Amino acid sequence: MKKNKKAFSMIEILVWILIFTMWIVSIYSIIITTLKLNDLNKNYIIASYLAREQIELVRNIRDSNYKKVQIYNQLNPVNDDHNAVFEYGKYYKIENDFSFMSWFPISISEILNFWEWESELNSKMQNYRLCLNSDNIYTFDCSGSAVKTQFYKYIKIEKVEYNDWANTEVIDNAFKVTSKVIWYMRWYHEFKVDSIFTDFKRL
Repeated sequence: MKKNKKAFSMIEILVWILIFTMWIVSIYSIIITTLKLNDLNKNYIIASYLAREQIELVRNIRDSNYKKVQIYNQLNPVNDDHNAVFEYGKYYKIENDFSFMSWFPISISEILNFWEWESELNSKMQNYRLCLNSDNIYTFDCSGSAVKTQFYKYIKIEKVEYNDWANTEVIDNAFKVTSKVIWYMRWYHEFKVDSIFTDFKRL
């Protein structure tokens, strides 16, 4: 009888160890999944702020154009080149310019040889990758002690079209801005914001 009791106790211990191990593994899996979701949500929040910031920068350019040059879609409101305007089908990188040498607090330039979607993350033309400078500000300048991030951002300019049952009409004195932030974390992600800018003084 005593031997049977000891054998039964050993089985109980082994079963308890098995249950405890499964419980620990389950808790660990839940923690790992939660941390991954937290990273994903954090990246989406950062991307949403960066994408909306680009829209606000374009709005700042449009409003400054009204005050300075009266050409709503000029790229640089303090530049005399009235031919340098937002063009349909082109991609631009845009950011705040806090340098002392800047005449205007926004820097914008065209992105050449652009490949959209996930394939662009694998290309070598990634001059619109974001870095964090010493002031923890996201910037395209990755020189010096700046730390590279996983985020890339850009804007795309498109026509504004009005569709009815008969035909499609392009609306003059207006353009659509698609602000996009892309990154790769286990798979491709993007956050996109669209906005339409009009020459409301001439509509």
